[in-house]
Amino acid sequence: MYIREYKTKNKKTKSSYGTHRLVEAYRDGSKVRQRIIMHLGTLDLPKAQLKELAYLLTCRISGQMSIIEENNELTELADSLMQHHNFKDKKREEIITEQSREDLIPVNLDTVSTAASRTLGPEIVANTMWERLGMDEILKECRFQPKQVSIAKALILGRLISPGSELKTWRWFNNTTSLTEMMDYDIKDIGKDAFYETGDLLLEHKKQIELLLSEREKIMFMLEKRVFLYDLTNTYFEGSAKNNSDAKFGVSKENRYDCPLVALAVMVDEHGFPVFSQIYPGNKSEPQTLPEVLDRLETDIKAYTGSQKPVLVMDRGIATANNIEIIRQRQYDYTLVSRKKNENKYKDDFTTVKQYMDSEDKVEIPDDWEKADKPGNVLVKKISGQDTCNLLVASSGRCMKERSMDSLKEQRFLEDISRLHASFKKGNILIPGKICERVGRIRQKYPSICKYYDIEVKLSEDQKKVAEICWDKKTSREQRNILSGCYVIETTQQHLTGPEIWEQYMLLNRVESVFKDLKSELGMRPVYHQTDKRTESHLFIGVLAYHILNVIETALKAKRDTREWKTIKEVLNTHVRNTVVMSGKDMTWHIRVSGTPESQHLEIYNALKVKDPLKRNKQNVHLRL
Repeated sequence: MYIREYKTKNKKTKSSYGTHRLVEAYRDGSKVRQRIIMHLGTLDLPKAQLKELAYLLTCRISGQMSIIEENNELTELADSLMQHHNFKDKKREEIITEQSREDLIPVNLDTVSTAASRTLGPEIVANTMWERLGMDEILKECRFQPKQVSIAKALILGRLISPGSELKTWRWFNNTTSLTEMMDYDIKDIGKDAFYETGDLLLEHKKQIELLLSEREKIMFMLEKRVFLYDLTNTYFEGSAKNNSDAKFGVSKENRYDCPLVALAVMVDEHGFPVFSQIYPGNKSEPQTLPEVLDRLETDIKAYTGSQKPVLVMDRGIATANNIEIIRQRQYDYTLVSRKKNENKYKDDFTTVKQYMDSEDKVEIPDDWEKADKPGNVLVKKISGQDTCNLLVASSGRCMKERSMDSLKEQRFLEDISRLHASFKKGNILIPGKICERVGRIRQKYPSICKYYDIEVKLSEDQKKVAEICWDKKTSREQRNILSGCYVIETTQQHLTGPEIWEQYMLLNRVESVFKDLKSELGMRPVYHQTDKRTESHLFIGVLAYHILNVIETALKAKRDTREWKTIKEVLNTHVRNTVVMSGKDMTWHIRVSGTPESQHLEIYNALKVKDPLKRNKQNVHLRL
């Protein structure tokens, strides 16, 4: 054995210092290696004395008597080093002995506390569904590196559990969640730029990811993708977004006309799973998006549905006469409500059924009409044609909603026109140009009501002043009340019954559910990004998060649990993971442990067949010597 000096550099001060260790050489096959026997600290001795000290220590360790004991200082130093060495060995043996006693140690109860509390419940569910959906394999197939897979997982599950911007997700991941402990690759304390860059990478592989996800979901739930639902929504930007070409002013779905918008189009199957998504500038007209979407669908149709073309279902916002002709030319079956007002064509039929629905004594349903739902709140009548058929629909619920909205608008219109008339009578406003301007503003504010009123501004004989302002209700207003809650569905699915056609059209509610969850539960709004690429990646991350959300809700529905993700998350948020800190006589322990799930947690875990993947971790962090 001999003593060797090791040089160590202080990273902060950049200064170097040496430490000494007793080292033994041994042979490992054909190689000679070294192993450290004792750590001696820093020794201020000449080389000759280092050799003598090494000899003394070797004798003491092997239990032999040394023949050189003349140097009392070296002898005392050797004895001191051995005492410290034996003490450390004894403490190690005591720790091992304590651990062999099934960790039964005396603890001072006054020292017990908890630290590093992190949410666990939603993470268990989301992480399990991520694994079942095979998201790691999908991303690796897109050539994501392990680190990038973990960051993508944090981005997508973060949007699901704590919705918001990518910056908020980064903060949540580092400070709030136990998802950091479920990662295959340690990305804790990684910079926020890596989150943004991984979002860009997800967008680059958008098409391949959507194809692989659709295929995986089809296998996972044994889905038959026969009906595709298409719709478009938009959301607003926070700030001017002057350098973002997607940010355009348009017709806002949320009445945010003060902000630039970006549009998101989604194709969804009948089970609520997104097939693919497209991003457009905020001023993009809804009907103009359909040809491009059909091009994308036809390119990858075999991957989605095999050789059979799906039935397309869409609302009147997209179903222009030109788009219907495009769908026919491409030989798709469809079910939709066209923009053409067909209700007046069947006014007599609707008048008859509305009289029946409004009457208190409902004895017999009118001829050819039938119930579309069990309560009988929706009645339908199928009228067959040559290539298509029309389905007349009368909904009492929709009628009440439309009448209520109309009544409120009409009330506000009458208040505004009456206020203008009162101002005219007081003589506050008499000039024809000013009054006509005010009337024009009212017409612009209430277009759906003004068309049922004749508004006339009568002038004086000299044509310089207004003599009277008159407004009269048209008879067509009463006809509009008759058609409230009535609409006509056009379809090529003539083999279906009336109720089946209505149910197929009502599948559009699944698209509305996607948009509602994206905006309310998945942090799609508002958009803070100032570039096109970051805006599109932000929206795509939300769509990917919805895939996980729908997997969770679909699995629960299979167990007859109709709770939505928002409710599930509220219940599971009380299940957390903590570090328990406790001190004994000679040591302090940190025990990382998950909380015991309560009955309400277990109900969800058992329904989804999920378990906590995290184990109890123990760490001795302090020795009292």
